[in-house]
Amino acid sequence: MTPPDIRTWLDDAASREGFSYIKVGPAVLPVTAGDGLARFLDDGFEGDMGWLRDTATRRSQPQAMWPAAQSAIVCVMNYGPDHDPMRNLDHKDCGNISVYARGRDYHDVIKGKLKQFGSRFAAKTGAKIKVFVDTAPLMEKPLAAQSGAGWQGKHTNLVSREIGS
Repeated sequence: MTPPDIRTWLDDAASREGFSYIKVGPAVLPVTAGDGLARFLDDGFEGDMGWLRDTATRRSQPQAMWPAAQSAIVCVMNYGPDHDPMRNLDHKDCGNISVYARGRDYHDVIKGKLKQFGSRFAAKTGAKIKVFVDTAPLMEKPLAAQSGAGWQGKHTNLVSREIGS
């Protein structure tokens, strides 16, 4: 398949799985991508999350986890409700739960969709794939930002002009 054909296929396949859009970028991060994590660890802010320090080197570059990585296909999905969750604040007699904690665990939902998408992509192209939903020592947000999916806000989440935080 030619690059425009692959791009069309990627967009269509991602849409069928419920992703809002996808972006593709290099699987290489700028050397400065880990600076914030390094400062965080230097200041001892990881507390009892020792795994952050243990995996810091692997987080620095996708190739540190997977040397053959060439491209990052970033699938963007808004897992928020179909209504404005801020309206819940109008009900003072009820508690309010953060959107990410409502319903099924977003890790499970999105990972299942990524596996379906990735399996079809691998079958179509012969490429080898790995699927991540912020559970591996990978700096996904800088990769996503670099691909053009959005930017990393002060709250550290990825923000998209199209679908929000």
